[in-house]
Amino acid sequence: MVSWAFLCVFLLTFIHGISSQTCLCASGFCEPGWVQYMDACYKNEKAPKNWKDAEMSCQKYGIHAHLASIHSTEENDFIFHLMGMPLNYTQGKAYWIGAHDTFKEGNFVWTDGSRFDFQTFPPNQPNGLSGENYLGSWQLVNGHVTWNDYVASWKFPSVCKYNLRNGMCCASHAG
Repeated sequence: MVSWAFLCVFLLTFIHGISSQTCLCASGFCEPGWVQYMDACYKNEKAPKNWKDAEMSCQKYGIHAHLASIHSTEENDFIFHLMGMPLNYTQGKAYWIGAHDTFKEGNFVWTDGSRFDFQTFPPNQPNGLSGENYLGSWQLVNGHVTWNDYVASWKFPSVCKYNLRNGMCCASHAG
């Protein structure tokens, strides 16, 4: 008998005096090795890669997998916890997400084609310096992780995502 109940591990963390609770569901409707949150599945890619290689690595999982698009504070916080709460980009402790502004400076798009309807930049970011077109995690502001634009050659871990309504057509189970 198939059980659709989720096995959840609650992480209670304290960030600057603010507690948050995140549910990492290890089973459910996701492919093996992926973690479900709401209607999507996520995978922590721990090996540091440049942004373009990270996006290609996510795509190897199936036609609908990409670097993660993020559409709410809650999803952003979930991913931050999934990635181990990295907070020092100068030491490679950040992660890539799936947005870039290579088509038009300051006009970010998600690689999965979803709307860019949420953003969390700290003051004075993104600063649009030459070649800084790819988004990754940055620093905490008011207890929430923010984003920054980086050049593609930085090497960070990354987070892949696919939406359950799309499924995992052609999933290879690689990785």
